[in-house]
Amino acid sequence: MKNNRGQSLIEIIFSMGIVILVLVGVVMLMVVTAKAKRIALERQKAIELSQLLIEEKVNYFKDENNMLSFWNAPSHDPVTNQPYTGFNGYSYNITYPIDSCPGSGSSCKIVFTITWGDDQSLSVERVFSRKGL
Repeated sequence: MKNNRGQSLIEIIFSMGIVILVLVGVVMLMVVTAKAKRIALERQKAIELSQLLIEEKVNYFKDENNMLSFWNAPSHDPVTNQPYTGFNGYSYNITYPIDSCPGSGSSCKIVFTITWGDDQSLSVERVFSRKGL
């Protein structure tokens, strides 16, 4: 009968390989989860920004003094001629599609486009009516 007093080198290397494989899998899962969470948070911020912009336009529209200028508002910052910025990495552009705002029409579609990060963007459309919201 042979005396087995410990583990062989092959058993130790095999055990360490299994442990390393499990740890790499757990770390990769954590990285992927963190990235998905960050992307979801960025998108949620963009959605909240679009809601804020729509609320500002609605309040501007409700003001009787702004009624005429509302329909001719600029789609970008008139000073820099660039999309609006200032929201911590988010920029936005407000467009009035040509076919949705006829000069004598009673309604107008406004498109709010928020961009952030590398190539991520979100577009939200809202229709305003001259007769009311």
